[in-house]
Amino acid sequence: MARDLRFTVDGLSIAARLHGESGIPAIAVHGWLDNAASFEALGEGLIGHVQLLAPDLSGHGLSEHKPASGSYAIWDDLRSIVAIADLMDWPRFALIGHSRGAMMSTLLAASLPERISHLVCIDGLVSEGVPDADVGKQMGKYLRDYASAPSKTASYASLEDAIAARCRAMPMLPESARRIVERGTLKGEDGRYRWRSDRRLPMASPVKFTDAQWRALVEGVTCPGLMVLAEQGFGPRLATMLDGYQHNLSIFSVAGGHHLHMDEGAAAISEAIRAFLQQ
Repeated sequence: MARDLRFTVDGLSIAARLHGESGIPAIAVHGWLDNAASFEALGEGLIGHVQLLAPDLSGHGLSEHKPASGSYAIWDDLRSIVAIADLMDWPRFALIGHSRGAMMSTLLAASLPERISHLVCIDGLVSEGVPDADVGKQMGKYLRDYASAPSKTASYASLEDAIAARCRAMPMLPESARRIVERGTLKGEDGRYRWRSDRRLPMASPVKFTDAQWRALVEGVTCPGLMVLAEQGFGPRLATMLDGYQHNLSIFSVAGGHHLHMDEGAAAISEAIRAFLQQ
């Protein structure tokens, strides 16, 4: 059984789901505009082997939004992840990241190798690099985004409508989308459902890594690594990218779309992660 936890990090309340009370400590890092519910299926499959802690990153799910001065750049939640591990009294822990969460996990594993025992990336690894010449354009996009009002939050007449919208945005099974939507929406006084996520999340980061910087980060990961590729997701592109890297990632390819760890690939991925972490 999973239980709900709350942490206070940098003055913000961070919600989390803890799957299992014993086993290898691991923190699961969800993708952009997802939440901790995206790891329910994996958490259930790993109980007895892995103590899986899945936080809602700031601005997602049931966690607080950052203040007006805050930022949601890809590196901004890394300190929170480490702080949560400290509060759990985990000096070393595994990272299991999906999509953007896999990028964050790669960055953290390369930056604090003494803290990370294993790295598992699910259909994500690095983002598209920004050419050196575009650094000014990226900064300009960030400044313009934050100078304008955030876009309005979409609203839905029913939970089912919100689930259908989530499936249109990123193809996934409706029962999987339901988990994310139930945790990620709030029913207003007008009876309509709206996303809880911070409207600033789609705004641009001030800077982005170049291809060379991402390569250095991936090649700088020293802990054992497992790369789960979704054959109908980002897998083909990631496989091509990895062919040009010097890395120590074991590759595990699974049939399924980008959210395969919630859908048809959950059982196979849970089994692969158990075996990998127990090596």
